[in-house]
Amino acid sequence: MNFKTQHIDSEQVNLNQQDSHEDPLNNIDFDKLKQVFVKNLFWIIMILFVANAATFLYIRYTKPVYSSESILKLDIKSEAGILGIQSPMEQDIKGVSGEIEILKSRLFASKVVDAVGMDVSYFHPGRSHLYDERYGNSPFRVEYKILNPSILDQRINLEILNDRLFVIHAENFLSKASNTHVFGEKIVNDYFEMTIYKTNYFADQKDLVDFYFVLNSQDALIDYFQNNILVEPINLNANTIKIGLSDYNKFKAKSLLQAIDTIYLLYTKAAKNQAVEQKIQFLETQMFKTQKDLEQYEDYFEKFTIKNRTTDLTQDLNYTIQLLNELDSQRFNLRNQISSVELAIKQLQEDTPITLHDIPKLSQELILEYNALRDERALKLSNYNENTQIIQQLTNRVELAKKNALSSLGSLKENLLSAQKELTSKRTILESNFAELPSMGTSYNKNRRLYSLQEEFYFSLIQSKIELEIARAGTVTDFVVLSPASTPTEPIKPQKILVYGAGFVAGLVICFFFIAISYLIDDKITNIKELERLLMAPVLGIVPRYSVQKLQTTRLVVNTNPKSSISEALRSIRTNMEFMSSGNGRKVISITSTVSGEGKTFITVNLAAIFAYSGLKVVVVDLDMRRPKVHLAFSSEQNHRGVSTLLINRNTLDECLNESELANLYYISAGPTPPNPSELILSDRFNQFLEELKSKFDIVILDTPPVGLVTDGILVMKKSDLPVYVVRADYSKKVYLKAIHSLIKNNKFTNLSVIFNSTSSSGTYGYGYGTGSGSGYYEEDQKTNSSSRFKSIFQRKS
Repeated sequence: MNFKTQHIDSEQVNLNQQDSHEDPLNNIDFDKLKQVFVKNLFWIIMILFVANAATFLYIRYTKPVYSSESILKLDIKSEAGILGIQSPMEQDIKGVSGEIEILKSRLFASKVVDAVGMDVSYFHPGRSHLYDERYGNSPFRVEYKILNPSILDQRINLEILNDRLFVIHAENFLSKASNTHVFGEKIVNDYFEMTIYKTNYFADQKDLVDFYFVLNSQDALIDYFQNNILVEPINLNANTIKIGLSDYNKFKAKSLLQAIDTIYLLYTKAAKNQAVEQKIQFLETQMFKTQKDLEQYEDYFEKFTIKNRTTDLTQDLNYTIQLLNELDSQRFNLRNQISSVELAIKQLQEDTPITLHDIPKLSQELILEYNALRDERALKLSNYNENTQIIQQLTNRVELAKKNALSSLGSLKENLLSAQKELTSKRTILESNFAELPSMGTSYNKNRRLYSLQEEFYFSLIQSKIELEIARAGTVTDFVVLSPASTPTEPIKPQKILVYGAGFVAGLVICFFFIAISYLIDDKITNIKELERLLMAPVLGIVPRYSVQKLQTTRLVVNTNPKSSISEALRSIRTNMEFMSSGNGRKVISITSTVSGEGKTFITVNLAAIFAYSGLKVVVVDLDMRRPKVHLAFSSEQNHRGVSTLLINRNTLDECLNESELANLYYISAGPTPPNPSELILSDRFNQFLEELKSKFDIVILDTPPVGLVTDGILVMKKSDLPVYVVRADYSKKVYLKAIHSLIKNNKFTNLSVIFNSTSSSGTYGYGYGTGSGSGYYEEDQKTNSSSRFKSIFQRKS
């Protein structure tokens, strides 16, 4: 009976694999993922436990922070508007955002620090290294004078010895040995002068013994307020804001926030009136100075009237005034000409249209010449490139004309300035003469005009001062505390629910990545779906893990458990083999694997037993002459003759043939290990040996060496009717399938089929073959040290 050749349509397999890559979910083996999950269930539970334990410890050893909050309505109103006077303060209102910046400012924080008096902070170490601040209930009070600022912001420990004595010490500052003092006693050293008094809370807390206090610097307190205050708008249209202050002590947070609200009221009112006060002060200074000037003018008028007995000198000054008017007219014309020349120079320099008004003819001609050349150059540019000679010549001519025009205008300007200077000089002389004749009248009139101006200015200052004083008197801060500082009941952090939730989610995320990484790095074949997806050969069947007992070496087990799942699985495989065959000829089956430990010998002997149960005469031949195990599977220690001695004609087939405890089942051991197993299999004697077996037995099953370690198995597979490859679940690596594909492609084993062995989701196995990597295949078995902590939980022998 010969096997049908089972051809593999590799192109169709490749198409199926390509289709599976189109959807990423197709590449996920959920059965394997489930096995990885179950296998690592302990670590998953441990990760979740550690994550939640970490959150518990975080909450346990994190000091809770409390926040007190108040809501304020900020409006600045001026009652001066009732009088019809616009308040200057209205220009200083910047809105809610400006008020928020004031509350956050370092300047305002310094005001709060100065007002609340937090120069000393008292603490009790508390439990689990979490200190407890004694705000308002400290058993002692410290009064001090700083001599060395380096002691500021440093922890000073205080140990209460009894009702009278205490010890203070500070690291790097004060040693504990010589600092025992009496309450109320003045302590003097290089750093401070200090007196420590007992308070009304002393009797209730003296048993706590250990305390410490800190002498706070102003910068540290300001930083504290800036770091812990929260100011944010609630409704910009209503000008409402929320102020929050966080602290480890909820009573301290509330007390300080109340102080901030009160101080802000006073601070805001003072800040808003500051500009008005400064303006009033300025007006008073100007009024005093103006009043002095008016008094001087009044003295002058009084003396002038007494001395000259008149104040009307107009008739005597008419002629002089006429001359002065003429000079002023000439000066005016000169100024106009100078302005026209300066304008022309500026326009000429900026290449803008030039105004020729009041420009002498010569200069006009030069300017017109410049304009003509510039227009000609602009016209030429429409036909010529800037780098052409004609354009460059025109450019030079334009620059020269511009230079000439500027030179002419400059000379003209100098002449006009000289003429102006001469007119000014003449006018000065005329004024001097005018002063000699009627100077007293001119001086009188001038002083009269100045007196009028000063008088008008004085009255305007008085009016402005009155308006500002009304505004100051009528300005109030409409400061409404919509919600006073609250006493916090729950800490703002750590938020237990949020932290526990975050810890649980973090644990789940870590578990997810742990499972994903475990899934990705698990390169072993775990289930039949994964095997079929990766394999280019048909699968004859699957064999479940043998869990009845833990076998130290490969054994024949179907005879003792004929109705077990393994027996049924092997019967199914036998049936599949029969479906793959036709006729009633003799069959040679070779069974191999990639490395030792995949259970090929176990499959060989038990499959042979299943064939024998069906009434066929079966022989098992151990061709693994380097590590023979078949005779052990049949509970025999005799291996002095077998395949190796038979192939060298030392023994005959009948001498090497051994009967098993089952009827129709025989086996031939490997015999003594020869130096050249491959050469023996390649010999003609091996072919004769196979023919002899086929003539005597219905089924010949060859147990070959692993093809991943030696080539003997390939040589035997070529001589068999049905090569069978064993892959072990959770043991064989995916890369081992390359050996199967290589056999199919390179050696043309198109009828090769696979048995999936030891399928199970658990992590223990009852049989095996050597080590997982095949190491020690050429070595003799050594006794395992039972006390070794690295003893393998799998005994893999075939």
